[in-house]
Amino acid sequence: MALRQKDPFWKHTIAPAVFIGLSAATWQTGKEVRRVRNRYIPNFRSRLDDYMQYAPAATAFTLNISGVKGRNRLGRAAINWGGGMLIMGGLVNTIKYSAGVIRPDGTSGNSFPSGHTATAFMNATFLHKEYAHVNSLYSILGYSMSSYTGISRSLNNRHWLSDILAGAGIGILSTELSYLIVDNFYKNKGDFFTAFDVKKELENPSFVSLGFGRSFYIDDLKSFGELGWEGAVEGAYFFNRRWGAGAELGFMHIPFEREAMDFPEWDGLPEGIMNPQIDIQSLGLSSLMAGGYYAKFLGKKFILQGKALAGIGIGTGGSIDFRAEGKAGDIHIPLMKYSINRTWMIGGGVSLTMMIAPTLGLSLYADYKYVNPKTEISISKYYPDLEDESPDAGRLPISALSGGLKLISFF
Repeated sequence: MALRQKDPFWKHTIAPAVFIGLSAATWQTGKEVRRVRNRYIPNFRSRLDDYMQYAPAATAFTLNISGVKGRNRLGRAAINWGGGMLIMGGLVNTIKYSAGVIRPDGTSGNSFPSGHTATAFMNATFLHKEYAHVNSLYSILGYSMSSYTGISRSLNNRHWLSDILAGAGIGILSTELSYLIVDNFYKNKGDFFTAFDVKKELENPSFVSLGFGRSFYIDDLKSFGELGWEGAVEGAYFFNRRWGAGAELGFMHIPFEREAMDFPEWDGLPEGIMNPQIDIQSLGLSSLMAGGYYAKFLGKKFILQGKALAGIGIGTGGSIDFRAEGKAGDIHIPLMKYSINRTWMIGGGVSLTMMIAPTLGLSLYADYKYVNPKTEISISKYYPDLEDESPDAGRLPISALSGGLKLISFF
């Protein structure tokens, strides 16, 4: 295949620009994400991300030394990698110590951007540049490892969401800049480079993806008033260019609003209480669904996909507490606990994917999920006579519309 002469560099900046733009858009949501983390896994501790950030580059060099021919010989590959590390390190440290953002755990003022995430995505992009044309699974492996690193930095309470997204964008951009500089110096695109056409349609749109987004809950219950969070790992195998089957493993964080109550109607409340509220702890819902997928190619750069899924949902219950401000300080009294039973779940959605590499794309998605689980409520020992004031036990229908981004890899 003839080498294309025109390959504008701006095309390689699309993914970094998306991540950096998302970082800016989520700047004010960091504390909310931290509350989600503290709700479900407050004691998470792992140092695996300290090592996983380097794993994609280690994979690329192992393949090269083992004789698997990629884009470049070992020497030039090392120059590309070293250039990416220098660019990434310079950008990250300059911004870190200029921005002075305090980490979520309060240990230091160098949170933004995430250096671990930048290193991980720089290395994943290096593996992708060297071996994506050999087998797309190398790209899937690299970006899976870098995504784990970014997620782990949040779970370890070391970084805000905006830190992680900015780090991902800087990491990808650093590798792309390094390849641009080195390729211009050598006057070619690689020692063994064989041109691939990103505009060429995929013969089979089988894929795996990692998605993250916000959810809006449609229900008669007043308490569903805030946006939630969701994430999912998804994959599908297509039997032809149109139809396939796949599955999705996801998690939804469903927040409840604190509701002001007409507490003067309650007997026995002490005097001097201000801002009385009922605090309903957020609900978590894990899901495993499978079903049919449909794909339609729109030109040579975009793919429209649809899906219809069914499966099971497993809920994480919580507590319902009384909170108020008193003369002696904050008041917190447990009232009751709720639990969510396992139940059936249905859903569907559409996505529009823009190809940013021969086997890699960014997708905008919109999904719908419906679940109607049974709930059980237990009354706190502090208020054994509260049963008449408690919500009715029974079904809790949840209809969720969600939207966000997916990083999708085709194979």
